[in-house]
Amino acid sequence: LPSMNDPEQSLYPVAVLIDELKHEDIQLRLNSIRRLSTIAVALGPERTRNELIPFLNESIDDEDEVLVALAEELGGFVEYVGGLEYAPVLLGPLETLATVEETLVRDKSVEALNKVSRQGPGA
Repeated sequence: LPSMNDPEQSLYPVAVLIDELKHEDIQLRLNSIRRLSTIAVALGPERTRNELIPFLNESIDDEDEVLVALAEELGGFVEYVGGLEYAPVLLGPLETLATVEETLVRDKSVEALNKVSRQGPGA
């Protein structure tokens, strides 16, 4: 049996989830968005900040349902990017989501922005 300590073996499910983020099937994309925390944990904070967040920011041209799920997930992402010190990396994608035409997407992104900001200094 392959060990989970084997980097290739442990990152394989992450590669599948990342592929699903780009899949034509909206249900696969939604499932993958809802498992973003799994991807982030596997990548670690630095790669999440430097690779996953920029990738997500470029992927914001999607169905409203996927964008709502993305906003919901990013609101709880402070711990996955390395804590409050790195929370500003989440503002770019959330601000972009806040400009989407669909009201529900905007509302969810504003909720997520508020959630992230409430975790900041003096909160």
